[in-house]
Amino acid sequence: MADTMLPILRQLHEADGDRSRADTLLRMPDSVMLKYQMVIEGACRRAGFEAGRNYLALRVSLSLAVRDADGLPPTELSITWEQYRRALVEFAAGGK
Repeated sequence: MADTMLPILRQLHEADGDRSRADTLLRMPDSVMLKYQMVIEGACRRAGFEAGRNYLALRVSLSLAVRDADGLPPTELSITWEQYRRALVEFAAGGK
């Protein structure tokens, strides 16, 4: 039987540690995150990668948020997500 899992989801499932999982999540397209949210959440949960679950929840919330008249999501959500994204980038890079 052929493997039909998207390569980026396979990377997440086969990641060698949380830093690798973080790197994969940071590179993942929004369309994949939205479509496979439950699969991604499950992979992070099984790995005990709580930071990944939180990042997923924030990113999905940001993607689905109602925009203002300028097309921007809620400011507080944007700020929180950006802080979390930066922390995950630093973690994925090994704290550099």
